Amino acid sequence: MKKVVLMMLAVAFSSAIFAQESLYPESPYDKPHMSENKPKVKQHIRYADVMWSKQIERTLPLREKMNHPLYFPNNETGKIGSRYSLTAFTIDAVEKGLIFAYDPLSDGAVPITQDDFKAKMGASIDTIYIEDDYGNETAKVIENQVQPSSVKFLILKEEWVFDKQRSVMDPRIMWVTSLREFEKEGEIRKSLPFKIYFAQAEPYLAKQEAFNPNSDGDQKSFYDLFSRRYFSSFISRENNVFNNREVSSYKFGIEQLYEAEKIKTFIFNFEHDLWEY
Repeated sequence: MKKVVLMMLAVAFSSAIFAQESLYPESPYDKPHMSENKPKVKQHIRYADVMWSKQIERTLPLREKMNHPLYFPNNETGKIGSRYSLTAFTIDAVEKGLIFAYDPLSDGAVPITQDDFKAKMGASIDTIYIEDDYGNETAKVIENQVQPSSVKFLILKEEWVFDKQRSVMDPRIMWVTSLREFEKEGEIRKSLPFKIYFAQAEPYLAKQEAFNPNSDGDQKSFYDLFSRRYFSSFISRENNVFNNREVSSYKFGIEQLYEAEKIKTFIFNFEHDLWEY
């Protein structure tokens, strides 16, 4: 009988503790759990319904103010509390095998190994020799970790499709390529370490919260930022007869931005001219 009474008291005491903790919530309202989010199911597009399509590439400068929710927090560990930068989250997901990294210089889906992935993201092991007061040299091994903050740009490969069955212009992000900018031997260098297939990464991007600079009460995921197109970018390439050359190969300086706006305006006018008012 005493054991039963003691168990009942223990349960009552623990319940009182949990009830007391609930009196001090982190927020005056309950936030939904991002872990339950799922990407929207995309409408299947039949080839017979494709009235018009165009492939383009656009570049996202992550250090632009509008793109800060994708770039920060840019600490090297990639984590502050439960928040990641997009690159740090992608690195973590690739290392866990949730998202697959592919060779950005290949036309298709050519996977890269974990070791190649880490090396391309700046991970390395260097040996330096330190001389003491007596002239003796001692070898010291320095391990350089991957550097999420070194990814300064994203390159989105998109296909814009006008679906005549639904009468909508439907832009689809196909690939996301990271572009690193880092210093080596006193020079600023750039490289393309990896790319991911956006559709494969969507379920995981939908579960990771991104910072909303406008309101803490309006939760957005990385998937929301891309699908709702909450980012700043400029068009850097379009399909053309010149082997899909980049805009930077035939326009220079401010003319590159004018050419990018010209391509964007063409797509807007094409959709606009399909309607009668």
